Amino acid sequence: MKVELYPEDILLEFAASALQNGSERAVVRQAPYLKHLPRSIELSEDFALQWQTMIKAAVKRFVADTFGLRPFLFDVDGYTRRFNSADEHFWNSCSFSFSHRGAERIYELMMREFIEEEPMFLVALPDDALMISICTQNFGRYSFPWLCRNKACWLTQALFVACQNVPIHNVSWLYLFEKPSEVALPLRELLIERCSDVLITCNARVRWLINGQGEWLIPAREGRMPARVMFHSLGPNQFFSEVRTFISSADAAFNEWSGTAVVGIDDERFIKGAMQQYGFKEEVREFERLVGEFSERSNVEDMIYESIIQNQHSGRSSTD
Repeated sequence: MKVELYPEDILLEFAASALQNGSERAVVRQAPYLKHLPRSIELSEDFALQWQTMIKAAVKRFVADTFGLRPFLFDVDGYTRRFNSADEHFWNSCSFSFSHRGAERIYELMMREFIEEEPMFLVALPDDALMISICTQNFGRYSFPWLCRNKACWLTQALFVACQNVPIHNVSWLYLFEKPSEVALPLRELLIERCSDVLITCNARVRWLINGQGEWLIPAREGRMPARVMFHSLGPNQFFSEVRTFISSADAAFNEWSGTAVVGIDDERFIKGAMQQYGFKEEVREFERLVGEFSERSNVEDMIYESIIQNQHSGRSSTD
């Protein structure tokens, strides 16, 4: 029996399944015949239109699922206004751009069982990278230096901020704080929220260190996206140092956004309001209080341990 295979149709089916379920669980009806497909694909002009239509719709759904009706700050004729994904201005503020490179990377992903090399993930546009990250459910493949160097729009950056894991010793989006004036206004408030959420998680971690047992829990935050903070094998002192570096970078950027790097006439008060709303300063103070408590307890424990050792030594000497 002869089976006609159309690589472009199979790719569209695979991509649609991957966008919905993740590439590891993506299925295509022609899966048994993938080994007969060419190792690379030549895309037709007709395919490009189908691809753009499908990917744009899927990514817009992902935006809505990720942010819901969360409002973002925008500069409108010098004044700050809020818009969400239900507003036309939100979508007019940036436009997604998907290229044939993204389709080629997904094809390589689909054919990974029969291709010895890894897909060339970095050969893509930033919005292709977003689509690939949604498909693979892995947002850590693309760094913020790469995204900024390739001129990712604010919404693409926002999705990576929201979805990336946060290793406290290497927070990729802290790169944005190196040039605070270049950070788009809609992204600024989200970064303030994210930094506060990271500190909330870090404070929960310090409380766990103080108690020294049991599970450490992250306080529930209604309507807030969870911050997946990772601490790896950091000892307490290194952990505290990394958090203080994080705080210093964030604090400097926030001060610049409410000072020399204002965008319009009134965005300064929105930035200050966001810092108060999300409790950034309060979480910083709580972190230092908890670190002080941890240090005091550690010092007391060290003194008790040294006293026990000295008493044991004294006891042996008197016996002798």
